[in-house]
Amino acid sequence: MHRAIAVWLTGHPWRAAFASAMTGALSPSLPLPFLIVAAAIAVLVALRFDLRYALGMAVIAGATASWVVLSVSAIPSGWLALVVLGGAVLFFGPVLLAWLLRNTGSLNLTFQVTLLSLAVLLVALFAALPDPVGMWREQIEQQLSIMGRAGFKFEGDPDVIIATWARTMWGSVAALLLGVVFGAVLLGRWWQSLLDSPGSFGVEYRQLRLGLALGIATTVLFITAFGTGSALAVSLASVAFFALALQGLAAAHRSKAVGRMDRNWLVAIYVLLIVLPVTSIVVLMLAIWGFIDNWLRPRTQSA
Repeated sequence: MHRAIAVWLTGHPWRAAFASAMTGALSPSLPLPFLIVAAAIAVLVALRFDLRYALGMAVIAGATASWVVLSVSAIPSGWLALVVLGGAVLFFGPVLLAWLLRNTGSLNLTFQVTLLSLAVLLVALFAALPDPVGMWREQIEQQLSIMGRAGFKFEGDPDVIIATWARTMWGSVAALLLGVVFGAVLLGRWWQSLLDSPGSFGVEYRQLRLGLALGIATTVLFITAFGTGSALAVSLASVAFFALALQGLAAAHRSKAVGRMDRNWLVAIYVLLIVLPVTSIVVLMLAIWGFIDNWLRPRTQSA
């Protein structure tokens, strides 16, 4: 089915443009899967055709998504620039990463650059914003007040809950950006491989690895986040944690490919990832797997 989708999208220019507009319009209401699909279309176009054409697809998807958002919701004061920045990352980030992938041929390098770029973006936001944690506190207080009036009750000290959520929100948003942006790259690259080199995507994906330098940086970051509780360190650690979970998922695919894990276990992982009560536990286990894999897997296997 996915090969048929890729064939249809690349058959005529208007098809990719039409699909970008439709998925872009649906993405604010149903981010998964439409946000990833909208960006993946531009990735496919960048890998198979031309960067300028791919940027056009990103403009179409971003414009339709923006139109829907501005039509149905009011953006809080002071958040407009951040929303625009987030939209640019979501729709144009995958295109630039596809350009990098096309020129280097390395999906793993693209993975590492995605992680580093989001880390740099987080540092820049914390440096530029006067109170990056406080701006979330205000929004969370408003939402909890609305939920309280609707009858929802929360156990524990509300001030502690608000402070904890406010300190971790930027990291959660950045981790979500990592998942969507790199997820779009993966989907677009898979579509392209189905047309040009069937089977090559799986080989590339199974070799995802943070590497030595990022592995050391991630370890130091985790220690710093646990030791200091700094909002910036916690946010950066959240992104690194999600990146390790992606590596853990790639390690699971590699174990299945070499016969060390039954296919049913891999299916179970994906099923449990969408079962909300246990999603966080599965992500934690994948991150631990990814951390171990990053240090114990010989680098020759990553080449």
